[in-house]
Amino acid sequence: MVANFSVHRWPDVVRWVACVLLVVLPGCTALAPRFPPSVPPSASGVDPVLDAQTRLLESAYRAYMQARYPLASVLLQRFVDSNPNSSRLSEARWWLARSYEESGNLPAALSAYRALVGETPRSSTLAGSYEFHALDRLDAFRRSLGPSSLLERRQIALWLTSADWITISDVGLWIEQLADAGVTALIVEAGSLPRETVQPGPIGVYFQTSKVPVVKDIFALIVPAAHANGMAVLASLNLHEPGWMTVNPEWGIAAANRTDQAFQQVGPVDVLHPDYQRLVSEVAQDLLRTDIDGLVVGARRAKGFAEEWSPTSRRMFEELFGPSVDSHDSSVSPDAWRWAGWKTRSYLGFVARLTQQLRQTRPGLLVAVVVHERAVISPVDALTEYGEDVLETKQRGLHLVVQPEPGMPERSDDQGAAIDRVRQRLAPTAGDERQLWLGITLGMADTSSLVTAVRAALSTTVGQAGTHLVLINGPAVP
Repeated sequence: MVANFSVHRWPDVVRWVACVLLVVLPGCTALAPRFPPSVPPSASGVDPVLDAQTRLLESAYRAYMQARYPLASVLLQRFVDSNPNSSRLSEARWWLARSYEESGNLPAALSAYRALVGETPRSSTLAGSYEFHALDRLDAFRRSLGPSSLLERRQIALWLTSADWITISDVGLWIEQLADAGVTALIVEAGSLPRETVQPGPIGVYFQTSKVPVVKDIFALIVPAAHANGMAVLASLNLHEPGWMTVNPEWGIAAANRTDQAFQQVGPVDVLHPDYQRLVSEVAQDLLRTDIDGLVVGARRAKGFAEEWSPTSRRMFEELFGPSVDSHDSSVSPDAWRWAGWKTRSYLGFVARLTQQLRQTRPGLLVAVVVHERAVISPVDALTEYGEDVLETKQRGLHLVVQPEPGMPERSDDQGAAIDRVRQRLAPTAGDERQLWLGITLGMADTSSLVTAVRAALSTTVGQAGTHLVLINGPAVP
């Protein structure tokens, strides 16, 4: 709606945007309740300087409302740098800090909050002011960020399935050995994988919750042991193919075709279904109670994203773009690109909202989305096959884990070249490089040999790469 406002109505726009941000925007009400404007907005054309400031702030607010936090932070930083004497400087610094925080760039958020507070002691700050709430945010960070927080250092993460962890007799000792080998973070599957990818076994998750079945609570062992060794723990949860639960048939998806064939379910779940999203949010809240440092949203394994639909997602799509030309349930839209793009944006929008929700409890929580390497090398194919969009993911402020393609060579120099190629392709896209995690495969299945394999990988040029590195136990997942 903001994008349709006339450019000649800046005062009304600013007032309206401020109200929406402070009253409606999820997660912000508790953090910034009804801030007054720094100065009363002036009529357009009265003061050209103030007009320019208003336009810049309005653009930044629009980006923030659209959850495009990196863009919002760029615009707000531009305002701060170019208007050091503005009476709206505190307002801009506050939303700059919030944009950095929502992007997961906590060092920049802390710096912006500190700049807003300056040397002002709490006793002299006006209750309800930007400075007052910035002090509260700094206090919240001090309370919530422990020694394993993902703030400054480059991460070397080891990704293991829950089946791997169950075979380890002494978790504490093994984690200590991994820390000595150079591992700084663990990525642990929080739930059972789809039956098609593993041997048949129990369905459920590996932490305490009443929302879905629990196989065994291994996070209660892993998280304290990892934190004791200064290591972070990220839980991996696949939303596209949730092998950790029995899927409600109403959440199923079907393949699009051009016949009169009745609806036939071909995939496990429609991630856009509101009831499924509500369950995922509840499960994620329980997962957060294990004291994890981050959440990794797993990549879709099956191809055919653009050909799939459900009655729910189709209805949502047609409410925006109108009914399909085809009257049967055989084709969602003659514009397949629009369909795939809308589904991808809607999915990433849900992940961004989930991130906001979880960060209300854990401000320092890192949330990453896994994509195939194809999403970097061949974005069009990745959009239609898997529903992956690198640029949209980074613009949402989410971290990005690039999973190597199946058949990737295991020689360190070849893997190093592949990592450099991915990094170069991503360089022009928006976002902080600290949001990027690059995956390589170790090709190991025996946990007793993993420590040796980790040491070998980190001793090569691959181990010296500047971005976060994810060491995956076993071959790449298709």
